[in-house]
Amino acid sequence: MWSALLPNRERLSAVMAVILLAYVAVRFVQVPPIVLNLNLLGVLLPIQLGLNTLLAILVAGLTAAGADWLLRDHPALGERTTYSHWLLPAMTAWVLALVLSNLPFSGIWWVAFLVCAVLLLAILLAEYNSVLEEGRLHGVVSTVLSTLSLILFLMLAISVRGLGLRLFLSLPAVGLGAFLAGTRLNLLRSVENWHSLQLVGMTFLVVQLAAVLHYLPLSALGYGLLLLGALFAVNNYMANLNGGQAPRQAAQEPAIALGVFLLLAVLV
Repeated sequence: MWSALLPNRERLSAVMAVILLAYVAVRFVQVPPIVLNLNLLGVLLPIQLGLNTLLAILVAGLTAAGADWLLRDHPALGERTTYSHWLLPAMTAWVLALVLSNLPFSGIWWVAFLVCAVLLLAILLAEYNSVLEEGRLHGVVSTVLSTLSLILFLMLAISVRGLGLRLFLSLPAVGLGAFLAGTRLNLLRSVENWHSLQLVGMTFLVVQLAAVLHYLPLSALGYGLLLLGALFAVNNYMANLNGGQAPRQAAQEPAIALGVFLLLAVLV
């Protein structure tokens, strides 16, 4: 069965309108940033919370709530929870807010805005159709969502590097993105089994690599590719182990993939 299901049109229109309006409205509102001076073990860490940061948090929450609202109307949902379907839409809204807030407000911004709107709509529709866990369409939807999860993490890593954030600000962003992307990939493979300890370990490894790469003279794309390679390799290694493969056999495919990403990062 290949026919896709569509959510309630009025609900979908309302969710999309609220999120996109928030992206546009922030460009016309000027609010002085809030500076939080944190004292950690005698080290002063000034954290600046601007409107763009607050927007990214707000739209992520709105998108998660909107995804839940859409999914509640799905005929095949039954009594199941919807939390696994919040992760990617929320991450998408968060990453897109970071990307749009750091582009000049010009024709390029509007083109990026339209692309972001299409991407967000595609993810909401894909998540809606992923509720039905049988049939040939589910395999296609799972592949699309897995690919988009990795692309969004790459966009996040490139944005973090491009902004030139300090280490104590970039690591939490990378860690949160790695955990969200890894969790969604895990749940797409096995809805019943959420390997939380493995995901925490994977996030720790990605964050440690990000800390090392922070001080190397890498381009934003090279930085993003290396982190994406680590995320992809570790995630696949965990999936192979959970599938019953021996550790050495489970590491073969991830090792090759990591080598490919490393080569791409060097070339760019």
